[in-house]
Amino acid sequence: MIAMIAWLVLGLHAVAPGAVMIRTPRGETSIPLMTEHGMLAVAAPLLAGPLGLTLELVGATATVALGGATFLFQLDVPYVRSGNATYSLVAAPYRARDTVFLPLHWLAELVPRVLDDRYRWDAAAARLVEAPPAASRAPGPPLVLAPPLRVPPPAAPVSNLPHRLTGLRQAHSIVIDPGHGGRDPGNPGLYFPSGVSEKDVALAIARLLRAELVRRGVSAGLTRMGDTLIDLADRGAACRAACDLFVSIHVNAMPAGSGKPAVRGVETYFLSDAKTEDQKRVAQTENDAIRFETEAPVRPNADLAFILRDLQQNEYLRESARAAELVQAQVAEVHPGGGRGVQQAGFMVLSTARRPAILIETGFATHRGDAAFLASAAGQRRLADAVADGIVAYLLEFERKLAIDGGGQ
Repeated sequence: MIAMIAWLVLGLHAVAPGAVMIRTPRGETSIPLMTEHGMLAVAAPLLAGPLGLTLELVGATATVALGGATFLFQLDVPYVRSGNATYSLVAAPYRARDTVFLPLHWLAELVPRVLDDRYRWDAAAARLVEAPPAASRAPGPPLVLAPPLRVPPPAAPVSNLPHRLTGLRQAHSIVIDPGHGGRDPGNPGLYFPSGVSEKDVALAIARLLRAELVRRGVSAGLTRMGDTLIDLADRGAACRAACDLFVSIHVNAMPAGSGKPAVRGVETYFLSDAKTEDQKRVAQTENDAIRFETEAPVRPNADLAFILRDLQQNEYLRESARAAELVQAQVAEVHPGGGRGVQQAGFMVLSTARRPAILIETGFATHRGDAAFLASAAGQRRLADAVADGIVAYLLEFERKLAIDGGGQ
């Protein structure tokens, strides 16, 4: 069923076949499709012959060269970078049986988009067509293909009728960022079960949040789908033109020897100058994750201060603060530690979003009660549902403002 949904998203309205066709001036090749991870994918080595594709895998980074373009993938992360642009994918690349599998979405949508003078996707025939070299093209009417795909959000509302669960009338897209990952565990989780750290809890909550938003008709993607380290700059950069809100998920902790083991509760942050020492402490702790990046540039405090000063004139500051307020109100109701209010601080992960962005500290791993709640399946589900409630409330307000602005013109 999931594979069928993905097939429809790609604009193919027949029953999803078991193969995709590659047509080049050298002939036509059938490439089998895989659905073992629930989404349609192709084995990268099978594209080497018909397309001349090459792939280099170093750790979790897969570098694919095709038609003069380079695509950078992170395994289990639903994004791909080409040139200076980062694109969202409806599925993540993955490795199985020593083979890298690439999402069909990449082949059908992004290859024609990036190499628009060389490839076209024929949706009706499930076929990628390579144009012959200009010098050898025969005269006559051009081959008529479906236009290059512009894939809609996978689960977004497709009409102006209110969604039955939310009342939303428009398509919306959210980027969810599970904090830390890979060799960056985040805080070790003083009272978490053995082997569990911040990165694991953040990913579990983020996955549940994504599923809940999709259920409510809101398109949502993750900056990482597995235990992968993503650079701080790349996380926020995933929320650009088509993104309505960036939500980063974290777990708080009091420093050792602070003498405050009773501190607990949930906080929601937006990007602005920190006003208190505690806000500065939280931002410094999360920004310190940059030390795990292999080629992390040195980012002096002056650079972040410049961004913060610039942000004061940014149209998204007010929206970020409002989103934080609405989300905080919902999560505080379900959290056993209660709410610690809306906060502000200079988080690097929020500074590159260029859209409304919030960061949720879901509780304290240094408090037994908070830690037990965060590590439990029931607690993670309650938090994810509450965050989704806050996000939908924010999107409904956003739609009402658009309607008012539009009506006044």
